[in-house]
Amino acid sequence: MKMPRDLAVLRCRIVVVSAVLIALCTAVCMTLLAVPLINADMTMCRHMLEELSNQPFDIERAVAGIGAVETSGLVVTGPDVSWCRVAVDESGEAVAVERGGAAAVDRLAESGATQLVRLRDEVGSESFSFDGYRWIGLWQPLGAQDGAVTVSGGGVSAVGAASTGMRVYTFLDVTPHGEYAASIVFRCVSSGVVIVLCAAVAAAFATTRSLRPVMEARDRERRFVILASHELKTPLMAITSACDVLEAEAAISADVSGDLSIGDASVGVDGPSRWIGVIREASDEMARSISDMLRSLDGGV
Repeated sequence: MKMPRDLAVLRCRIVVVSAVLIALCTAVCMTLLAVPLINADMTMCRHMLEELSNQPFDIERAVAGIGAVETSGLVVTGPDVSWCRVAVDESGEAVAVERGGAAAVDRLAESGATQLVRLRDEVGSESFSFDGYRWIGLWQPLGAQDGAVTVSGGGVSAVGAASTGMRVYTFLDVTPHGEYAASIVFRCVSSGVVIVLCAAVAAAFATTRSLRPVMEARDRERRFVILASHELKTPLMAITSACDVLEAEAAISADVSGDLSIGDASVGVDGPSRWIGVIREASDEMARSISDMLRSLDGGV
């Protein structure tokens, strides 16, 4: 059964409104799910950075100069973690570099280490971009790593070791965090699209089933109106034909009476003609009403 146009428009509006509401609810739920996961991953990266920063830094290697670039065997949580530690003097110039992990720090030299330090001083504890990677960093005074409390956010707290004018900056590559966040967002968006599509299909199916009784009732009404109109048109055509015959006979009688000059022609002719006109006017009005009733049906007749 073909759905009437107005019901099809109503169904479309219901499906669209349902899809929009479900999309909003899904977006809120996915946001509430994704944001804590992304924040938790960044928190884990910052904890890892603090652990790296608290591990000992060889003072003799720091004094030895920039040539001491071999790693000192720091304990990290995974082989793919890229990290870098830079010792700087009072003027902010790098005097020693330790690095390890993946390829993010393979090409890091004195100039790059100095630029890392400057970027960290500019942005503070926020992440920043350098050489195509994302980094976070913190610093401690040189020598504070031996039993010191973790330092972050540019401040020093409860430093147990004697502080010198030199500082040690520790940097951690958090590029994988961006990839992880992008994957979470992609999965949430993909899941949301699937949910909205499934909900739209379900809403369309449910709306169609709900509107089916209305369609059946309209179809019965249509058949009734068509049948009633047909039944009314048959006697109406007979009445109209009879009016035509009576008007023709009245006209002939008026012509004959006028030719023979029998009495007053207006007495015997105008009376019946007037009532015939009343009948014709009523039948025409009834015909127009039937036509309007048929045109009101969906599609017309």
